[in-house]
Amino acid sequence: MRRIALAMLALVALLALAVTRARADDDDDDKRPAAPRDDLADYDPTSRAWNGLTAFVGMASGAGYEVAPVATLEWGELDRDDILILMYPLERVDPSRLSAFLEAGGSALIADDFGLAKDAIARLGFIRAEVGTPQATTYWRDRSYAPIATTIAPHAITQGVDRVVTNHPAVLTHVEGATAVVSFGGGEALIVAGERGFGRFALVSDPSIFINRMLQFPGNFAVASNLLRWLGRGHAQRVVLVRGDVPMYGDPRPFIDDAGAGSLGRAMGDINRWLEGGNEWLLTPSAMKAIAGALAFLLIGAALLAMPAWKRGAVSGEWLRFARPAAGDDIAHAVARADRGDSNYRVAAAVLRDAVSAAIAGAIDVRDPLYALDRPALIDRVTTACGADAGRALTILYTRLRELPTRGQATAAYGGLHVSRHEFDRLYDDAATLYRTLGQEPLP
Repeated sequence: MRRIALAMLALVALLALAVTRARADDDDDDKRPAAPRDDLADYDPTSRAWNGLTAFVGMASGAGYEVAPVATLEWGELDRDDILILMYPLERVDPSRLSAFLEAGGSALIADDFGLAKDAIARLGFIRAEVGTPQATTYWRDRSYAPIATTIAPHAITQGVDRVVTNHPAVLTHVEGATAVVSFGGGEALIVAGERGFGRFALVSDPSIFINRMLQFPGNFAVASNLLRWLGRGHAQRVVLVRGDVPMYGDPRPFIDDAGAGSLGRAMGDINRWLEGGNEWLLTPSAMKAIAGALAFLLIGAALLAMPAWKRGAVSGEWLRFARPAAGDDIAHAVARADRGDSNYRVAAAVLRDAVSAAIAGAIDVRDPLYALDRPALIDRVTTACGADAGRALTILYTRLRELPTRGQATAAYGGLHVSRHEFDRLYDDAATLYRTLGQEPLP
């Protein structure tokens, strides 16, 4: 019996030694449980445990910031000299309040993977995807839960940073209107930086990069320090830390006035808040359909009211037509303009040529006869249709009519041809003779 007892004691000792060694090997690996986090030390700013934030608080304090963990967040008490940090919030972050805080000039770091900041992240224009394993190219010690993200864009946040080690991260996708500065690859970002209104924001899809154990990695420490510096913009004095189930109340102050933004800044802030409100309340499918229907009804009503009462029956379109001025009126107008201008009558001559062409077309039923027929054929057709006198009158005019520019060319600055008043009067007299022989109404 004594031998059996000794053997059992030896076996227990060996098992205890094996468990101790396994725990020692895994201390550097399992930095937080994969199950939902219910440990009170998670992101505790006073905890020195591996998953606490004392290292982050110490770094921020050393950089000159007052770190203020809050049990409740009153949005109206935030100041433009504050950096708001939402660290794995377990109370819903109101998207409109966060947007209003940023637009007024605030700075915010939203570090969340599986918490309740998802709606606020979506309002900023991104999608937080809770993936199993990001598409990373390397993993810390080949652990699938510890993918390594790398710098992909030069930015103040990535100075001195080549890679960031993560722990069970989510990812940010569909990044538009901001800059993805650290990413796993394949369009899956870890850190995104951007501006909204007068403020700045940074999104981090793995808050665990800020815990004590993870800040031991040089890249993690450097990126955390750079984030505070970039968000602080040289004037921030306090870090307001919200973590876990912290209730949030009130509305942000429009403290862009404190920044000396002036009337322009206030106006821009009002516009941003109005647009934000519209986005919050109007941009839903049912509301947009209702608005589109109402607008269509109003437009139809306005069109009916604008239509003349006597035309609300059969609409022929006659009331839309306009009468073209008579040829004589066109010529008189062109002559009057030449009399007031540089005494070049080429425009009046071109108008006269068009009138003569229309008269000939009516006589022989050929459209644009001066160019549709050659000289002998045209004169022969006019002689046959209207007599020898008409043929002789056209013969006298033909060459001068063909040399005239079109109306468009005549009105252009580069028209070139100069027609004096004497030349125009001769052309007009000959045209009047042709009109008379064609049986047309005489020119005025």
